[in-house]
Amino acid sequence: MPTSRKLRPLSLLLILCVMSGCAGALTGTALVGDYCRIAKPISYDSKTDTAETVKEIEAHNSKWACVCDRDCPAGKPS
Repeated sequence: MPTSRKLRPLSLLLILCVMSGCAGALTGTALVGDYCRIAKPISYDSKTDTAETVKEIEAHNSKWACVCDRDCPAGKPS
């Protein structure tokens, strides 16, 4: 039992460290800035790329424009 008493504060500290690491992910502020610094719209060739590829690229580009350029379709949260 004496060993478990010594581990309690360490366990609590570990839990607090893990929870504080998630705080930035919950607010999303830093993550959006990081994403917009590294992500860019993707170009494609509608003649050579498959329809599914074009659809996925257009979905990515639309999300990128909404998040990074604040150019969201009406009714969508920015």
